[in-house]
Amino acid sequence: MISHLRYIAGTAAMLLLMASCRKAEIPTYTTSDDIYFSVVRDYVTYDTTIVTFAYTPRTTDTTMYLKIAALGKPAGRERNVSYRVVDTAANAAVLHKHFELPAKLAVPADSVSCYLPVVMHKTEDMSKRTFSITLQLEPNNDFQTRLQLLVKDKNNNRFTSLLRHVIIVDNKLNIPDKGWYEDFYGPFTSKKMLLMGELLELSIQDLYNKIGSADPGATRFYANYLKTYLKDMEAAGTPVQEDDGTLMKLGKYMQ
Repeated sequence: MISHLRYIAGTAAMLLLMASCRKAEIPTYTTSDDIYFSVVRDYVTYDTTIVTFAYTPRTTDTTMYLKIAALGKPAGRERNVSYRVVDTAANAAVLHKHFELPAKLAVPADSVSCYLPVVMHKTEDMSKRTFSITLQLEPNNDFQTRLQLLVKDKNNNRFTSLLRHVIIVDNKLNIPDKGWYEDFYGPFTSKKMLLMGELLELSIQDLYNKIGSADPGATRFYANYLKTYLKDMEAAGTPVQEDDGTLMKLGKYMQ
C-alpha cells in the first residue's frame, strides 16, 4: 500500500514537473513593439556607414538603404516609422543639397522590417570636406525605441547604437596606405591618381590595390607610364596641370 502511494505521489510530481517545463518552453511575449537599425555587414552590426564618391568618379548620386527592424509580431496594417536628422555636428551634411530622405517611411503590413533610402549627391565641396548624416529613430504611436545599445565589448566600453546611424560621405582620394613612393610618383594628388587610373584603364579601387602590392619593377612601370603621357602632353603644348595650376610632376627617379 505504501509503495502504491509512493508511486502515485511520484507520478503526480513528474506530471507537475512536465507541465511546468512545457510552460517554460513557450514564453509569453508581453513587450510592446520596438524598432531599431539593423545594418549588418559580414554578420556584424554597425552604427556607421562610410560612403565615398572618390572610387567612382563618374557617379553623381548614390543611394544607401538602411534596414530598420521591428520586434514583436507582424501587424495586419502599415505601421509608420518616425525618425529625425541630427544636424548639430560641425560637418553635418545639408538636406536637399548633399542628401535626400523620403517624406514618409513605414513598415508594410504583415512585415517586421523596412528600408530607409538615403540618396546622396556628389557636390564640389565633398572633395575638400567630409560630411556626416546622422539619423535617429523616434517613438510614435506604432513603435517604441527602448533598444538603445548593442554591447560589443563591455570591458572596453565598446557599444553599437541601435537607434542612431551615421553616414560619412565625401569625394576625397587619400594617399594609399602603402606603395606610394614620392621618389617615383612625386607628391600625391587626387588628380594624379585619377589620371593614372584612366591611363592604366583601372578602377580607382583596383589602382589602389595594385600600387599597394607593387614590387619595385611594377612601381617603376606605373610611374614611367605616367611620365610618358606627361611628356607627350607637354610636347603637344598642353602640359598637365594640378588643380592649383602648377605642373604635374613626378619624383626624382623619373626626371
